[in-house]
Amino acid sequence: MVRVIETEQKKKRSKIKTLFVWLLIIALIAGAGFALWKFVINKEDEKKPVQVAVELDNLKDYGYALTDRDSKYFKSEFDVLKGIVNTEELNMEQYTSQVAKMFVIDLYTMNSKVNKYDIGGVEYFHVNKKDMYEQKVLDTLYNSLLDNTYGDRTQELPEVSNVEVVSNTEGTYKLGKTDVKAYIVKLNISYVTDMGYDDEATITICQEGESVRWSVVDFQPKIKE
Repeated sequence: MVRVIETEQKKKRSKIKTLFVWLLIIALIAGAGFALWKFVINKEDEKKPVQVAVELDNLKDYGYALTDRDSKYFKSEFDVLKGIVNTEELNMEQYTSQVAKMFVIDLYTMNSKVNKYDIGGVEYFHVNKKDMYEQKVLDTLYNSLLDNTYGDRTQELPEVSNVEVVSNTEGTYKLGKTDVKAYIVKLNISYVTDMGYDDEATITICQEGESVRWSVVDFQPKIKE
């Protein structure tokens, strides 16, 4: 009987030793993996230059900015916008048409965005509707946009090459509970490479309170058949 008990105790001690050895092996493997990530893989990432936008110009009274990451076409159209708003008497048709163009160029030039949270067109959207717009774009158009923090993205993304104003008509828009004056701008959109993105859109623009700024409140792309 004593021998049976001793045998059972030896078996238990053997199992405990085996379990301890396996736990030790697992801990060593995990430690080695962490060390590899921390001192090799992570160090390689730290050496990569992070993509940081540099502001080149701005229109502070309107809340618009130009950065070095913006496309060549966007930069040229920003100069057009700057010329329009810096006149003694603002031409509303020209101004709202240009706001609509800037919005669309920034939204659909996705190859200049750092990641899917870098939503294009935000600075041209009405402050009261901006959050809803960002979430909608994040859930749809930008949902599959890959990260480019280190400038190593290989994903093919659209870049707008031209936007044509088809028409700009005055109308009204229900902002909250109030009907306000609006400009409805219809656009045709062209790309450097046709990747099947929207090529027609209708943009509605309203004034933000009493400020000089008029912003996008509604965006309706034409569904491609």
